[in-house]
Amino acid sequence: MSDDESPNPRRGCSDPFVGRPVAPDAFTALLTPSGRGALAVVGLAGPDATAILGRVFRPYRERSLGDRPVVGRWAAVLPGTAGEEVVVTTDHDGAFPVHEIHCHGGEAAPGHLLRGLAAAGARVVDWREWLASLGETAIRIEAREALCRIGGPKAAAILARQLAGVLDRALDDLRRLAGSDPAAACRTAERLRAAAAVGLRLAEPWRVVLAGPVNAGKSSLANALAGHRRSLVSPEPGTTRDLLTARVVFLGWEVELIDTAGLRPLGTPLPATEAAGIAAAREAAGRADLVLRVHAADGSAPPPVGPGDLPVVSKADLAVGGVPPGAIVTSTVSGVGLDELMAAVVERLVPAERLDPALLAGPVPFTHRQLAEIDAVVRTATPCAGQQAGQPDQ
Repeated sequence: MSDDESPNPRRGCSDPFVGRPVAPDAFTALLTPSGRGALAVVGLAGPDATAILGRVFRPYRERSLGDRPVVGRWAAVLPGTAGEEVVVTTDHDGAFPVHEIHCHGGEAAPGHLLRGLAAAGARVVDWREWLASLGETAIRIEAREALCRIGGPKAAAILARQLAGVLDRALDDLRRLAGSDPAAACRTAERLRAAAAVGLRLAEPWRVVLAGPVNAGKSSLANALAGHRRSLVSPEPGTTRDLLTARVVFLGWEVELIDTAGLRPLGTPLPATEAAGIAAAREAAGRADLVLRVHAADGSAPPPVGPGDLPVVSKADLAVGGVPPGAIVTSTVSGVGLDELMAAVVERLVPAERLDPALLAGPVPFTHRQLAEIDAVVRTATPCAGQQAGQPDQ
């Protein structure tokens, strides 16, 4: 089978093949990420699942499905395809049998299995519909999808708790309170919205921009924070012309560092390329969750620091002048201040971790759908005085 016959030519952890409906009494789905991999798993479930499996699977030895894993061969049911050696496991504990078919990874092998099952009468579904058909809640399905995308252990821990049912139970409690104690329901909803300010960012890293004048040491600082040479460093002013990004983890939280072109005083004649880089730097700073205003400690004047910006002094080993109030002093040569800077970034981005640790240790809404559900529950009781339904402040 060629690549263009694969279950889904797109790569990603949540884009399995969805085929045409054939029969309502058995459904199948790709349960592992599409794309390159050593192994893949295709699920088959429903009242007719075992009968459909028998049309395409030939065990090497006579053995009932469910006793233990069964090894056999997948029939070449489609023109131009070869058989596939697979291992089948079966769970009979639910209302209907659930089979998992383990095969070679990639896209051709699981695609062959899915098409064979569709030809035998099964309905090919998305993995989300598969989980929903087996009784998984919408929140747990969303947590599984979000876990595919996160890059920091603290976000993973929060999502794992939601996957374990913490948020589902909190919403059940909210519904109960909405009918018996509307004021308590409003307080609970407000706390859930506060947690969502972090929850909505779990699968999307915070954007932290390094901005400042030319030769302020931004690129060296970005490299030191990233732990590798992401940006080109040179004593020549204006080396950085484009936005250079690197995803890093600060104290367990994923952050996207963005190194930008050095700023020059307004009115300075500039080549078109550098002018475009400076314009991109200003635009990036305007869209950032946090801006690190960097200037060198070698006597140059510090740049203006906007509200919410974090002032950073670089090249502390060359210090000849004073330090602006509240600035963090760093040196990429000695490593001074780097740990302090990472801690300060996290404090600015996730203040709740220090101010209210219990907020993130419990139920944390992490999608706009969940927030809409919370608002809908509260509206069934009574409007919460002074509260606005919808997205929490970022």
